[in-house]
Parts: sequence; C-alpha cells; structure tokens
Amino acid sequence: PTSPIVVEAHRFSATCPSCGHEQAADYPAGLEPERVFGPQVETLVTYFHHVHHLSYERLEQVLEEVSGLKISQGAIDNILKRTAQRLFPEAEKIHQTVQNSRVIGSDETGVRMDGQNYWQWVFQTPQASYYVIAPSRGAQVIRDVMEEAVPEVWVSDWFSAQLSSPTLKRQICHAHQLRDLQYAIDVERSLFAVLCQELLLRSQRMNTHRDTLPADVFQQQVHAIEPPECDALLGMEVHTEIARRLQKRYVKHREHLFVFLYEEGVPFDNNGSERALRNSVVHRKVLAGFR
Repeated sequence: PTSPIVVEAHRFSATCPSCGHEQAADYPAGLEPERVFGPQVETLVTYFHHVHHLSYERLEQVLEEVSGLKISQGAIDNILKRTAQRLFPEAEKIHQTVQNSRVIGSDETGVRMDGQNYWQWVFQTPQASYYVIAPSRGAQVIRDVMEEAVPEVWVSDWFSAQLSSPTLKRQICHAHQLRDLQYAIDVERSLFAVLCQELLLRSQRMNTHRDTLPADVFQQQVHAIEPPECDALLGMEVHTEIARRLQKRYVKHREHLFVFLYEEGVPFDNNGSERALRNSVVHRKVLAGFR
C-alpha cells in the first residue's frame, strides 16, 4: 500500500530584549505556508487530469482510495493553476518556435468555457503546437498570435478567418475538398466533381512519391497536370448547383490548390492541425467542457 509522506516545518523565533521585535526564520524552500502539497503530488495530479482526463471529483476519489490522501477539489484546482504558471515560460518558447516556422498549419474548434461558447485554436508545425482559447473565431486571434511574423506557407481549411492570415503562400486542405466533391458526386452525379477529385488524388500520390523521383522527372509530372488539366477543369461547363459552387470556389482559390507540389515540406491537407486538437477534444468530451 502507498501512503502520503507528511513533512512538518517548525520555525524558530526570538524576541529582541531591547526593542521587543520578534524575529522568525524563513520557511525552507518548498515548505512555504501557502503550499500544502509537494512536487510529487502536484505532478501526479497534473498528469492524471491532463493526460488521463480525470475530473476533479474523480481525482479526489482516486487519491483518497489509492494513496490515502484526502485533498479537496479546490486544492486540486490551485495545484493545476500553480502548474500552469510554471509552464508559461515553456509555452512562450513553443509560441516563438511556431512564429518562426516556415510552414504553419492552423485550425479551430468550438469549446464551452464557464457556460459560454469559446473557440480553441491551434497553430502547429511538425515540431510544435501552440494553443489558444479565445471568445472569438475571427481573424484577430491569428493576428494576436502571429504578431509581426509572416510564414512562407499557411495550411488551413477555407474558413474566412484562416484565409486572411498573414502569409506569403497558402495551401487549402485537400481532405475538406475531397469530402465536398464526394457530396456532389453522391447527390448530383457530377462529372466535374469526379474529374476534380481524381486530379486532387493524383497530385497527392505524386507528392507522396516525390522523394523517390529525380527532381526533373517530378517537375515534368507536375507540369503535365498543373496548370493544364486544372485550368481545363475550371473552365469546364458545369450544369449542377453544388458542382458549380465548388468550381467557383476553386476558381477563386486557384493559386492555393497545389502549393505543396512546388514547396517541399508543405502538406496537402490540414490533418496535422486536426490531430493536434484531438487530445483537447477528448479532454473536453470526457470532462464536459472547461469549467
């Protein structure tokens, strides 16, 4: 069986015979009066809550039943807040890493905070993910996070706030487009959607095998489909409503469709951002929000 180790600190004091002032020793580091729990307990509480998604109530129960440690939900909350304060400098390093990255992916998802609707944003690279929860889904959140930084390529879906992000080039997510095109195929039997879907999938396969081909061969394959085949599709006469709407979208975002074929290290979808949000979404669903 495990049991908590209790450490008690005694301070010695003395009274000056001349002035009557009482002088007391300082508490040892780590045993300050406002700190009731040691670093091992605080690490365990943080690990259980954020990695294994245990609620305050379940944490209270687990600590008492497994370790014989009675700790209130208020104390758990204070532990997590102290941990967050210690992590702020590391979070800022992650923030700077993302800001200085050449390629940045971003996405957002809804979240409940204290009974209100908020948005959780992620800004990620293969090396780092930086998260922000904000009351707004607007482009100002992106500007606040990026400050003066301007990446070479921004990868996202085609939500308006994402499309206004500061960047030199932009890659819109193919996964979203393939789903929309499949809907047009299922509902309208659209030839445009079929051909467009085939073109996107073909470009993805080419990118997957980029490292196995000589650079000149890869460029020849790129130029065989982009721009000629893409331009032909966008100029095709389309008669159905959903497909016509998609065609109009791709005409508008023509330069954002195949950036990944010309820029190494740029993904053709935004799945990296969705994966980066997954742990937080699981946490939210298990605990019913951030209260």
